[in-house]
Amino acid sequence: MGKYFYYSCDWSYVSASQSLWTQITCTEQGWSPTPKCLRQCFFPWVENGHSASSGQTYQEGDTVEIVCHQGYSLPNNQSTITCAESGWSSPPECNYVHPEGKCGPPPSIDNGDITTFSLDLYPPGSSVEYQCQSFYELRGHRTITCIHGQWSKPPKCLDPCVISEEIMETHKIQLRWANEKKIYSRTGDIVEFVCKAGYYEMSPHHTFRVTCHEGKMEYPTCVQKR
Repeated sequence: MGKYFYYSCDWSYVSASQSLWTQITCTEQGWSPTPKCLRQCFFPWVENGHSASSGQTYQEGDTVEIVCHQGYSLPNNQSTITCAESGWSSPPECNYVHPEGKCGPPPSIDNGDITTFSLDLYPPGSSVEYQCQSFYELRGHRTITCIHGQWSKPPKCLDPCVISEEIMETHKIQLRWANEKKIYSRTGDIVEFVCKAGYYEMSPHHTFRVTCHEGKMEYPTCVQKR
């Protein structure tokens, strides 16, 4: 107790203090303050519309009102998008609403794409299917449908966790069952760590079994034996 450490967040995440390095102290109740990295969402402009606010950078939990040009709309006729842990709740783009109920090209998603060639127009009732890039986990419905000139909500591709040699060296840990220097884990995967030789567990024992959650993991820490 009384020891302190500094941590920094990965790119596109920020600590509550918004500092590059944030100090945390070990107390009887645990780390104070609790280390946490909040998602940052960016967009410089809105296709076929504009943001009601002037900001370009938003933090997890922020909601932004979008004003679409006449004849355009956000997915599902929404008027706002929210910065969530996995990024924007909907793509910050206004799509053309065809007067005959047809749909334009299906919305793009980060780290994924549709499994067929995109068309300029789709008749009502048409469906397309999405797939994610390697190691990204698909969340939501894989298939979307054209309904009344609007596509149903597309899925998201959740970030994998990248476990690098540098991260493990910082925490003085190593993989329990593998010797790789860098691995990728999908959301929901469980990874087990042990201390490096000459080090002992500083974090509670149960924290050495970690679950990947949308590109983030809470790493345990080991300290050198005296």
